[in-house]
Amino acid sequence: MIMDVKILLADAHPILLLGLRQTITQQPHLSVVGEASTGDLALALALELRPDVVVMEVCLPGMNGIEAIRRILCALPATKIVIFSGEASHTLVDKALQARASGYLSKGGRTDELIRAIESVMEGKVYLSPEINLDILEHYQKSCLEDPLRPKPPLSERERRLLRLIAEGRRSREIAGDMAICARSVDACRSRLMKKLSCASLAALVRYSVRERIVDP
Repeated sequence: MIMDVKILLADAHPILLLGLRQTITQQPHLSVVGEASTGDLALALALELRPDVVVMEVCLPGMNGIEAIRRILCALPATKIVIFSGEASHTLVDKALQARASGYLSKGGRTDELIRAIESVMEGKVYLSPEINLDILEHYQKSCLEDPLRPKPPLSERERRLLRLIAEGRRSREIAGDMAICARSVDACRSRLMKKLSCASLAALVRYSVRERIVDP
């Protein structure tokens, strides 16, 4: 178990922030170092406090959550961001994953799932709540029914390895170290893989890997 995980919370509702703080601080290895009620404040506190994980609502006043994700990760690439939101549309989940969020949970789930999500992303994995995973799978099933004869491009073992690492939420530098190549080569290989699989975004690559069981959902 990873110890001393510092967490920043961001949500516009004070009661929810209180509930999240109480849930998280019951875990001896987790601590809440700050709370924000807007996207702008979430960014400012992240830069000041340098948390390990930011748990945030994607629909925030001021700067929206997607833009906050981009700016936080641009300045603090090692920080993990878990979206804990009442909105979980296919488009919004896509945008969050494309912005490199490490997790996405619905507020309709159990609070102990949030603890599992935090622990999971700290291990370098991507965490999606079961209902969001189901939506992703249903979306792919629908696309397959619409085009059942579309052939699947064959993947080499190296391409499958790269796809698995991407789906697990690894950064380019981490993938480069694992595959013994430079980070620039990782970016080039990822671009070629997206073109080969007709995936327009990182989120699409993650969905493809789940559908094809390259990585466990």
